[in-house]
Amino acid sequence: MKQKIWIVVLLTSLFTLSAWAQVVQAQSAIQVVDQSIHSRFRDNITAQITAEHASEITNVEFFYRVTGRPATIRNVADFEPGTMVEAEFRLNQRRFYFPPGTELQYWWKLTDAEGNSLNTEPAQYLYLDNRYDFKTLNNDRLTLYWYNGNQAFGQALFRRATRALDRLESDVGVMVDKPIRIFIYGDHYDLLNAISVGAREWTGGVAFTDQGVVVIGIAPEDLQWGLRAMTHELTHLVIHQATDNPLTELPTWLNEGVAVYNESPDELHEDYQETVAEAATDDSLFTLRSLSSSFPADGEAAHLAYGQSGAVFHFMMDTYGPSAMARFLDLFSEGVLVDEALQEALETDTWSIDNAFRASLGLNSLPELVDPRANLHTNRFAQTDSEEADEPADSQESAEPPPVAEQSVVEQVEENNPPTEAETAQTGRQTSSLPCLGGLLSLVALGLVITQRRRRAL
Repeated sequence: MKQKIWIVVLLTSLFTLSAWAQVVQAQSAIQVVDQSIHSRFRDNITAQITAEHASEITNVEFFYRVTGRPATIRNVADFEPGTMVEAEFRLNQRRFYFPPGTELQYWWKLTDAEGNSLNTEPAQYLYLDNRYDFKTLNNDRLTLYWYNGNQAFGQALFRRATRALDRLESDVGVMVDKPIRIFIYGDHYDLLNAISVGAREWTGGVAFTDQGVVVIGIAPEDLQWGLRAMTHELTHLVIHQATDNPLTELPTWLNEGVAVYNESPDELHEDYQETVAEAATDDSLFTLRSLSSSFPADGEAAHLAYGQSGAVFHFMMDTYGPSAMARFLDLFSEGVLVDEALQEALETDTWSIDNAFRASLGLNSLPELVDPRANLHTNRFAQTDSEEADEPADSQESAEPPPVAEQSVVEQVEENNPPTEAETAQTGRQTSSLPCLGGLLSLVALGLVITQRRRRAL
């Protein structure tokens, strides 16, 4: 009997202790009452949280990470300490620009006076341009956003983007790693008001490689140009995803060559054919080594650089075939240098490709010993000393695109998005997205320049 009584007493004590522990735990745990995040595009992203606790909450921090970037950003929120707090953190988008389609992962950390803390579960936020009523079309590889133009306009762009992705997969063995978002702004003015403050007036579009986002201006009446321009930008994003070499980047001629090829895979687009043919007749083609970094700033020379890059890639596809090109890109993505990857996949190198391409046009071979830093181009575009003196390098004339600009590829620029102080401290260096290589040039001015020319023509 006594044994049963002791058992009852023991069980009662255990139950009481358990209940007491649950009460203490409940009192010590910080409780989140509510949290939210919202934005005004090009102005701010604002995150808010309401929490309570039996003792004073003394510290509230907001953490976020931009999808596609390694750094986690820590920020101290604005709030008044107490047992009930309403905290807020506002990310100034006028100072630190995010493109539409940027995806954030975020969470909060709250700490009380005794040092107890709570980390909320990470959540996702898709930052969109809420000034427009975007229509969308999507599949598992891409989402297209547009607002100006009917359903047929959007479907035409969506079909072309889908075919461009299919072609990259079938022709060069490159598949989408992360879904891509394409934002179509209805005119040039809207585009400039959607991208970062530092963008130039002639910017026709921007590719943000880290976020997997293309932002481009295409008016419904410019659909044919837009189909090519979008394809070009889309190709850069996919190639960047597939060849994110930790040691180096694809040479510019090859990066742009793939993009120009994907615009018109059957043959080099007619916009470039005449330019390349004329340079071949004059024996004034660039060397591929001279096109391995930045393209020329001069509009006419830049147009040849794009056309020649596309012609060389067409030649490579015809000569070596899709499987060999896919093998090359796969090797390059593993950290192999360009000529080593070319040698292993194609049994050739840059110099040999250059000479084989020249031979296909009936031109003599280049000298075997080539200084990689030298531009062996005959340079019929170079100015004389007197011309340089008469025309400043920064003149408005030199910034305009060539006469073929209305049918040329869209300009891409590196994302102008400097890191916060916290981000710099955590990464130990300034982080930035990989520049879309074609965007280092003032090649296209689809919006303002075309509009001005049309007005002058009238």
